[in-house]
Amino acid sequence: MTINVKSYANADDVLIAWQPDQWSGDWIGFQLERRNETTKQVTVLVNRIPPKAGQGPVQPSGISSAQSPIRRCIWTDHSVVETDNVSYRVTAMKGPTGGPFTSDAMSVSNWSVPQLVSGNAGGGLEAYFNRGTLMSQIVSRFVNGNVSDPSLRQFLKNLATPGFQARLYLAGDALHEILGFLRDADRRGSAIHAAIYEMNDHELVDALKPFGSRGHVLLGNGGATQPWVAQELAAEKLVVKHRDLSHHGKSSPSVHNKFVVESDAAGKNASRVLTGSTNWTTTGLCTQLNNVLIVEDTTIAARYLEQWSKLVAAGDDMPAALKVSNSTPTSDNNISLCFAATNDEAEFKPVLQLIAGANEGALFLMFMPGQSPLLDALLDRVQKNDIYVRGVVSTLTPSKNGDITKVGGEVVKSGAPPQSFHRDVPLPSGISENDKPSWAETEFNVKEMLDNHLMAIVHSKTIVIDPFSDQCAVITGSHNFSVAASEKNDENLVIVRGNKKLAQAYALHINGVYDHYSWRAFLGSGGDPDQIYKPLDGWKPGGSRAQELDFWMQEPIPPQGGNGASATSSPKNSGGAAKQKTGKAPKKGKSPKRTLGAGVRKVKSARKTKAVKKAKHANKAQGAKQSKSAKKAKGVEKTSRVKKGKVAMKTRMSKRATGNRRQSRRK
Repeated sequence: MTINVKSYANADDVLIAWQPDQWSGDWIGFQLERRNETTKQVTVLVNRIPPKAGQGPVQPSGISSAQSPIRRCIWTDHSVVETDNVSYRVTAMKGPTGGPFTSDAMSVSNWSVPQLVSGNAGGGLEAYFNRGTLMSQIVSRFVNGNVSDPSLRQFLKNLATPGFQARLYLAGDALHEILGFLRDADRRGSAIHAAIYEMNDHELVDALKPFGSRGHVLLGNGGATQPWVAQELAAEKLVVKHRDLSHHGKSSPSVHNKFVVESDAAGKNASRVLTGSTNWTTTGLCTQLNNVLIVEDTTIAARYLEQWSKLVAAGDDMPAALKVSNSTPTSDNNISLCFAATNDEAEFKPVLQLIAGANEGALFLMFMPGQSPLLDALLDRVQKNDIYVRGVVSTLTPSKNGDITKVGGEVVKSGAPPQSFHRDVPLPSGISENDKPSWAETEFNVKEMLDNHLMAIVHSKTIVIDPFSDQCAVITGSHNFSVAASEKNDENLVIVRGNKKLAQAYALHINGVYDHYSWRAFLGSGGDPDQIYKPLDGWKPGGSRAQELDFWMQEPIPPQGGNGASATSSPKNSGGAAKQKTGKAPKKGKSPKRTLGAGVRKVKSARKTKAVKKAKHANKAQGAKQSKSAKKAKGVEKTSRVKKGKVAMKTRMSKRATGNRRQSRRK
């Protein structure tokens, strides 16, 4: 009897997966141990779930997994810190349902291959993430269980204070690395050129001031930027420029980049760049999920520096020459860089090829993608169910006057029938007093978020393809993956191929976000949290979690066809979908529509008309050759015959798409 163990690390966490070659029917769960490879100290990891259903919260430090076994085969260790070098061992536990438990001595695994907790992915690439999830147990503990609106307002005010404990936790590595990037550049006497959509965080503004005349900042038209930002930077002799594509002080079309380029003191010979999804605001750091990517590559950095100058020269306009320049990618080694706005969605084409060619899995996070061709392509792979797919799509619904009336989205999973999983759920769906497990704290809710103008919850824009393959790819940057962003916004999109360390770092991050929100979606739809105490059958071959486990164990993902055979999924300790509580009917209105919705018809019709016009224009210029736009139009016609499950999901998303482009202030 052997339990095989694999682990994966980024700068913040380690994900551990394990798979027995034989299963014993008396196993209740697993004890998980961590070994520090430097000191050789062994620690039994803790669980935050009590050993028996119905019991109250465990102590703040958790309970040993020997006393409350981990009842799953995938776990994330959040207690590691950067530079830790660690390995893991798994032991099956048996005993009565509520304990006490004893170990199965025949099941003890070997120690896993050591993992270094680091953001350095090699090849001049580093990836870092924040922890900006307000609907969480840790935040409920920060406010001592007071999840009232006045408590949230005071908490948000405190987040702007450097050194505030919750700020340090929520901003995490994203804040640390932005500050470190600036500090190192200043220490070297370098110049910086920054293009930032919006900025209001005092600590970040103060970090720019030492550059003086070596600092160059292009401020976009994000609504969160306050007048004092430019005034204070200019007072310190930084060069401050402004760009407003709306021409009227509005936030859309968006000057949406978030990058900083380091070069020599004369503003030449660019050496590295910091980019990603993180706005330089307190909310961007602490209340939204974001990522930071650092690229040390002279060719890529030089292209960013060149783009900064082109944007400044363009003023408040998007000239045709800039779109032509943006439509040509820059590549060096395994890195490709695209800018927007482009012609004919040029930056999407290589991404579509990567999604279509995925052989193992695709994981993604999206914010306000609208009728994105990239989201369409990912949903195609969900329907085929021949690879592992996990994703979270966060959306906003505005009123006619532009105010946000709803924060919503989808948790997306391969292998689950639409009627059992793909429900329209609020994101984030904080654990409420009515649906909380006996061991959990009540969390802040969506209404409180709206009242405090906290809109962009999952703000990261990331797609990962085949993270364990030599052909892996990471797609990230400022780009929302929407057609509107491609046509009208200033954006940057980075594609990194073949760097497995980077791909696995992003995959681990996305998996954590998915776990967090899918678990809350499950609870919010009436799911029974005590299902985690049921037998481990879902993790066994053919079980509802088998595809997920095979993916993280790097086993082949067998084609399953259709929407998968299982009608339900087992919940996770911190995420997942599952059956409704026994005797409790699903909430009304949750099942997806079975016909093509009017919203989808309208949007698709508009896209089809536009594509046909493009095709006709191309035919006039190129004779009888069929243009790619015409092919796209045919593809749109074909989508009217997609399977009903996919149609239902797109129907819901399309209803939120109207007006989203007007809401980039909250990006």
